[in-house]
Amino acid sequence: MSAEGVYRVLLRAYPTRFRSDYAREMTLLFRDALRNTDETAFGFWLAIVWDVVRSATPMWIDVLRARETEHSQIVEVIMKGLGGVAVLLGFYGAVNAMIEAMAGMRGALGGVYLLAVALGGVAATLIITAGAALLRAAPTARHTATFASIASLMIILVARFAHPWMSVFSLIVGIGLPIVLLAALRSGGLGTSTSEAA
Repeated sequence: MSAEGVYRVLLRAYPTRFRSDYAREMTLLFRDALRNTDETAFGFWLAIVWDVVRSATPMWIDVLRARETEHSQIVEVIMKGLGGVAVLLGFYGAVNAMIEAMAGMRGALGGVYLLAVALGGVAATLIITAGAALLRAAPTARHTATFASIASLMIILVARFAHPWMSVFSLIVGIGLPIVLLAALRSGGLGTSTSEAA
């Protein structure tokens, strides 16, 4: 392999975009340096390798930082979207619980029914709290959303077992949404980015 071929292999240490923009010019500069060198082969190659390591390392650090920033921005958008969905569905649950409570009072249904409906309203309020925490992206957002989601899930399960008043859709939302929020908060960095975004 020629000296230029070895140098082209060394250029692979640079990020792809930099290489595509500057590899040709760097190879031409290498040819000139090789022709004009007064050093020994070992000294020349040592200087070349050191230059590649010294200049490629900060470029890779910048590339990785940019990727991390891009990932954090994507995660923030996802979490805010989940927060918005949680707030909307939480309001749906709260309104549904109020309508059920009014119907229960008019129909003189038992206390267990009203207790189950009240618990459903509390669970919906907790989902609104979780969603609002994710929308605000405060330093404590992850913890608040996690606690509110777990509490909402537990309360909705108690309400369901106390009296089966919820529609299938309400049940899916009441159980599914907290599970989705918990999974998103738990999975690879989704909650971390949100909690550190303030």
